[in-house]
Amino acid sequence: MLDHAHTMRRTDYPPLFTRRTRTAVMAAFTALALLAFVLRAYRLDYQELRGDEAATWVYSIRSLAEMLQIYTIDAHPPLYYPLMHVWFPLVGTTEYAMRFVPLVFGVLLVVTLAVLGRRLADARVGLVAGLLAAINPYEIYFAQDARSYTLATWLGVMSTAVLWRAARTDRWRHWIGYGVLALVLAYTHYYFFLIVVFQALFVAWVAGRRRRIPWRYIVVGAVAGLAYVPWLIYAWGFLTGYPGNIERPGLLEALVRPLLAFAGGQYLTSPLTWVSGLVFWPLLVLGAVALRRSGRQAGTAGEGPAAWLLVLLYLCVPLLLVFVVSRFKSIFSERYLVLASPAFLLLVSAGLMWALGRRNKWLTGFVTACAVLYLVTGVVALGNYYFEPAFAKSPPWREVADYIRRKSRPGDGLIYTAALPEVIYYNERAARLPAYLIPYDLTVEWEAVVEDLQDAFAAHSRLWLIPIPAADVPLSNHVPPWLDRHSARLDQVFFRSVHIGLYESPAAFRSTMSSQVARYADAATPDAPFIQLEGFRFGKEGGEGAFVASAGKKLPLTLVWQAVGPIATDFTVFVHVVDADGRLWAQWDNPPVGGTYPTGQWSVGESVFDQYMIPLGEEMPRGRYGVLVGWYEPVSGVRLAVVDAGGRVVGDSVRLQQPITVQ
Repeated sequence: MLDHAHTMRRTDYPPLFTRRTRTAVMAAFTALALLAFVLRAYRLDYQELRGDEAATWVYSIRSLAEMLQIYTIDAHPPLYYPLMHVWFPLVGTTEYAMRFVPLVFGVLLVVTLAVLGRRLADARVGLVAGLLAAINPYEIYFAQDARSYTLATWLGVMSTAVLWRAARTDRWRHWIGYGVLALVLAYTHYYFFLIVVFQALFVAWVAGRRRRIPWRYIVVGAVAGLAYVPWLIYAWGFLTGYPGNIERPGLLEALVRPLLAFAGGQYLTSPLTWVSGLVFWPLLVLGAVALRRSGRQAGTAGEGPAAWLLVLLYLCVPLLLVFVVSRFKSIFSERYLVLASPAFLLLVSAGLMWALGRRNKWLTGFVTACAVLYLVTGVVALGNYYFEPAFAKSPPWREVADYIRRKSRPGDGLIYTAALPEVIYYNERAARLPAYLIPYDLTVEWEAVVEDLQDAFAAHSRLWLIPIPAADVPLSNHVPPWLDRHSARLDQVFFRSVHIGLYESPAAFRSTMSSQVARYADAATPDAPFIQLEGFRFGKEGGEGAFVASAGKKLPLTLVWQAVGPIATDFTVFVHVVDADGRLWAQWDNPPVGGTYPTGQWSVGESVFDQYMIPLGEEMPRGRYGVLVGWYEPVSGVRLAVVDAGGRVVGDSVRLQQPITVQ
């Protein structure tokens, strides 16, 4: 055995199942695998890809040489992308195809965890641990996530199971198997150290109890380490220079948040989050007690402490390591700690089975209540994950791209303001428009951004915009206001957590607008105009004759202004709809561009697009109306004068040349 006082001979290793129970246990394992598969395959492609999943597609379709360059800037070792690179030509790059690989490893994780639980305790603990993993929303999330987390977690469980056997038998083949799995894990995810460190501590404890040096572990570990050195050298610059971009929580938060996530708390709202958190603590404590006593009950004094220590190290060491490392780099996230989640499930399972077998009605009742609450909150969390949009992993990019595809025209282009791979993915699969990332990088100046926007308008008469605030690129926040001021917005649609806009190029707008020049000046200095009306358009298309509007609806009007002189004051625009007798029936007053671009900020020679939606009352008589446009100083209410080419005042408003007909 693992205890130095009771060492099991190699030939004494017990079979995983006896002949009498093999059929029943195998049937249970098969049912467990089927349940895990069904829950992970259900709505596998329902949610859109999140950013990191889309990055898997972006990187995996590259050549292997290009991937090597990517790894110098991407926080992942080199195994997963080549794996997907081979997978994509076989099955395609749909969401379902991309997520099927982690689904397979998610099912393997459930079965392997059940086997590990059987080896550490008994078949009941293993099957219950597997069942908890099969229905756990946290595990299902990662099994439906096109990233390497489920593969890494499965490798962690598998390597731990092989390590347990190697520590018992001390056979070379088991140690070599462990070394291979640990090396593959290291090439799968940089957080492999969370697993190999706790495993090293366990081996050190075993060696201390046996009072002998674990030479085979050392040799296998050294070989695996040497096999990892080339990659470590290649990626060293990134690993040492990467500052992290997530969080640095305090110790209590760093311990509690992952445990709440392991129980499905990420998909619950208060108070259910805390109900879930409160009920698993007793089960964890009971699980530790159960594993501590399991070996003694079986008459193997070393087995219980070893299983107990292994699982506690499996859970606690990763949590503490991430907390310590996050003091130096902002790398804390619940999703990175998924590698420790199997230990959580093992402890909960062991606690349940041990307490229910004590034949103490109070303990049984308490544990049963905890188990019921745990399962109820888990079912609620799973329902939220499957069906509740508030818990969706990503904005509705598929819906956005489909809308753009249906509404776009030949020659349209797409602008997005943050380098989100999911935008690229869904544009390629649905909209298929020429796409421009503006701003292109972190160091670009605003003048270059404006030039890129102007170049995009030169190439396309209409541009779709997906505005995505990017904290690391502040200039991205200035793109939507610039478009609102210097082009005509034709459409704006709000989806869940994201919105899009459609803009017409200045050249295309001018080709359909009604040209009408009028100049505005201070009445005291009529020979020095500073604002000029260049033209206007009702609606989105323009056209000859009276524009037809409907009573009770809004009148769309776009005015094009130009600063022809310095403007020191912020003026307000007024738009009046009047009948033939000059009676006012509708109006709208506000500073230009919805109050977002005061005239005091205009540059001489700059053209500004100013859009209005003027509400027309239900009571308006049907007939023809005129539209008056002017400016006034908002504090005094004094209007600017309209002046002719000779500097003479001709009024204080301009009647647009095109009338409207209300029907």
